[in-house]
Amino acid sequence: MNEAAFRAEQLKALRGAESGELAANAVITGFRLDDGSYHVLSRYGDPVWTLPDSLFAAGTKDSKKKLNFERVPAAFRVTMRACVARYMLVGIEGRVRPKGGTIRNFFEGTYSYLAWLDERGIKRLSSASPLIAQQYVDYCRAITRKGKALSAGTLMGRYVAVETLHFLSGHTADPMPHPWPESSAKHLAGLTGQNNPHLAEAKTTIIPDAVLGPLFQAAVEWLDRADEIIDRRDQIAAWKAQGRSWYYITPRLKQAGWTKGSVNEAVRHLQSASMVIILVTSGIRVSELCSLEIGCAYTQVGEHGDRFHWVRGISYKTGAGPCEWLVAELTHRAIAVAERVAEPLRARLKDSVDALLADNPRDHDITRLSEHAKRLFLAVQMRKNNRVGTLSSISVIDRLNAFAAQCGLDWHFAPHQFRRTFAVYAAHSAFGDLRYLRDHFKHWSLDMTSLYAMNREQDAELYDEVGSAAVSIKTDLLEHWLEPDAILAGGASEPVRAFRAKNEAVKTEAGRAEMAKSVSPLVNIRATGVAWCTADTGGCNGGQGAEKTRCGDCGNAVIDESRKPIWQGIYAQQLELRDLPDIGPGGQERVERDIARCRKVLIDLGAAEEELDDVAT
Repeated sequence: MNEAAFRAEQLKALRGAESGELAANAVITGFRLDDGSYHVLSRYGDPVWTLPDSLFAAGTKDSKKKLNFERVPAAFRVTMRACVARYMLVGIEGRVRPKGGTIRNFFEGTYSYLAWLDERGIKRLSSASPLIAQQYVDYCRAITRKGKALSAGTLMGRYVAVETLHFLSGHTADPMPHPWPESSAKHLAGLTGQNNPHLAEAKTTIIPDAVLGPLFQAAVEWLDRADEIIDRRDQIAAWKAQGRSWYYITPRLKQAGWTKGSVNEAVRHLQSASMVIILVTSGIRVSELCSLEIGCAYTQVGEHGDRFHWVRGISYKTGAGPCEWLVAELTHRAIAVAERVAEPLRARLKDSVDALLADNPRDHDITRLSEHAKRLFLAVQMRKNNRVGTLSSISVIDRLNAFAAQCGLDWHFAPHQFRRTFAVYAAHSAFGDLRYLRDHFKHWSLDMTSLYAMNREQDAELYDEVGSAAVSIKTDLLEHWLEPDAILAGGASEPVRAFRAKNEAVKTEAGRAEMAKSVSPLVNIRATGVAWCTADTGGCNGGQGAEKTRCGDCGNAVIDESRKPIWQGIYAQQLELRDLPDIGPGGQERVERDIARCRKVLIDLGAAEEELDDVAT
């Protein structure tokens, strides 16, 4: 079907959806082939509709792209087809046209409601009164899975589907009354109100240091073995190409300390290690990881000679489309390894495409396979006759959990955990805490405006998340300083102690939290490594270079217990320098000054003078 005919069929279906009179052969979905023609995926009368890949994020399983109307109770099947068709082709006035995931969620949520109605003998939507709908709300609230009630998000998804069904059914012969005229899906799910626990800014738990550290280190170590593992895999492939049997291959692998299974497992772990490094050092979502293609990495040189490493992909969450992320040099190394891992699978896809082209140049599978052949992360789909395709988001999480398990880590990853963790760690970098990503975060201290100027396709939402995490860290720090028993040192600590002593609002935990939130935007805080600097002007090099004790008697410095071990270390080092015979009078004078600064800070932080004297002797 050429483009003109396809568009005409779509227009015919669109008009049918608006009038509620769709013909059984009306075109619902299809996609464009490489030669410019269109392949029809679904017609109105088909029992199962297939949605096009373009409506979904990369990594979505094919099973999630199908709507099976045979599952819908027979009494509602005609109305449901009309509602879904209208939703896909027209949408709802005032709302953004739905993507594939939204359509799928509507279908699943509506199916649950219709099945519940059918079980109660209700065969028409027009009979589903608000009283019936309220009973469904109570039914959903009573559902438990593994002993736990459905989450507020799950409940809201179910209730939103019912509301959407009301709007769409209004254009059919069986309109449904509004299920809850005086309420909303959000309110019924418990997601409104000031005391609602679900309103917390960050719902996704970040990966703790005790997990992320070993995980990241293990991923780097696997990357260091990439040549060995890939060479071993390629050697097996070469032997097979020569017609060698496993009777020949197995003993040679054994002699080198390998088996066929261990090589395959190592290749999988190497691919997983690449995914770990990319996710940890970029902040991209799992769906965006699945969208990465061969050649997605590139380097840009700044005006001062700095090298910036970038990754291109697709952002689906906000509909941003093509997007780019600032990453580390290590990220590019991981991408290069992932490209090598995928080479044999890309070759298989290319062979499949060539065979189809030779047999039928207009075969619609050519376009689909060609798209997969571009992708960075491929896998053999065992349940689909060993077809090669892009790793699904679910498979990525499964792979990451398996990789963590072989690292000896007991942790189950959630889809958005890596992005949230990246934002928090990047925010920590602005406060002097670089943790495991020291090399990666060297650019995050630069002016974000200049980075936007370099690349306007950056993931702006990620910068917002980093900024939000930084504000949260700053607020938590201020709240700690306002605690009545918080021990502080440094020149700026006295005003803080005076403020909290005379301000009744900070005597309670709730009062401190509110005060910290209100004061946070007005107070400048940056890390010097040995203290927190409250000065709002630059030029100071305190805590850096050779003179690390300068912050000790600076009027802009606040030093809390978190920096005590650092000062203890500096104190011990200065005592060692004092005993050196060849530092001269100037050096001796400086050492004594630094020792005095350290003693004052440590005593202010609660150290006993006797302890410091014992260390000195």
